[in-house]
Amino acid sequence: MLARLGLLLLCLGAAACGSDSAGPAAQPPPDPGRMHVQISGAVQLTSEWQAYGVFRDLLASDTNEVSLMKGQNLDLSTSDSNFTLVFPGRLGLGESAIGRYVPGVASSQPAAFVIFDGPVPGQSDATFFASIPGGTVVVDSAGYPARPGLTPGVLRGTLTFKAVRLIAGAGGAPVETADTISLRATFAPHWNHYLYPNVSVTLGGASPVVGTSQFSTALSSDDDHGGRYVSWQSDFGPVHTFPHQISQELRVLAPGVGTFTLPGITPTQFADTAQWPAHYTALFYRDDPRLGLSTGGTLTVTQFVAPTDEFYGEIHGTLTSRLALWTNQTTLSGDTADVAIRFAVQLWPLGGIPASDTP
Repeated sequence: MLARLGLLLLCLGAAACGSDSAGPAAQPPPDPGRMHVQISGAVQLTSEWQAYGVFRDLLASDTNEVSLMKGQNLDLSTSDSNFTLVFPGRLGLGESAIGRYVPGVASSQPAAFVIFDGPVPGQSDATFFASIPGGTVVVDSAGYPARPGLTPGVLRGTLTFKAVRLIAGAGGAPVETADTISLRATFAPHWNHYLYPNVSVTLGGASPVVGTSQFSTALSSDDDHGGRYVSWQSDFGPVHTFPHQISQELRVLAPGVGTFTLPGITPTQFADTAQWPAHYTALFYRDDPRLGLSTGGTLTVTQFVAPTDEFYGEIHGTLTSRLALWTNQTTLSGDTADVAIRFAVQLWPLGGIPASDTP
């Protein structure tokens, strides 16, 4: 009997010791759309923040893409403290090193920054910390949505990094101070997958703007007459301005994969929807009042995915055409512009345009 009692006390003691050595229970993982944040150093903070992020997917490309993850404190009435992770490319499963964040410079490796903003409206009491090399971001569950669109997924993982406080120096250049922080977060952001257009425009002939575009933005929309517009705006120099140097629209009556011939079109036909051909293109210049209208050409659609209420669609292809430059509704200027375009453009989900993803 004494032996059994001794054994029982020994077992209970061992269990108690085991419980003590384990310490407090681990914090449960954050709910979707939340992150647990611990900050030490020049700023001390332990809190739960809201979390969200996006993969900016450039169509028909594996470069110039970026993932952005942001955390922000929940009570915005007292402050607007936040952090942003900038990750070149698609953030997915695995571990990546976090490097130095330099304001205004596109980083070739993951980097992050933190802003602590107090209760005074505006940024007058804000402090800015930029990551320094030595941190990591680990994604152990990459729950991307099934397709790019309006419904987000959830990414889960952890990140740790150190950051140094920056202040404005002479001429506004950032200068490091002696203040540093260490940030650790367990994250579960709502994760969006948004599509961005990829368009290249080359103009030649007697076009008042010639060369290959250095910047383009594009979209596709319903033309309200049974077809779709695919339209883009482009700049051809190193400086991107608004309005852009040219804008162009392509009309496609029944989008689908195939090769199509563009007929000629006049200003009178262009102004009357009842006379629109199944396919045409029109070109507008910012600094020249003449209207360019196709005299012929070839449209090749290499990929077409129709949008749904929830998901993006896509249209990819090429366009070559010669456009007559019209002085007015009835007068040809005698000049023509040659265009060669490669395009991959998103079609918005029928349920609406996705919200801004700017952190």
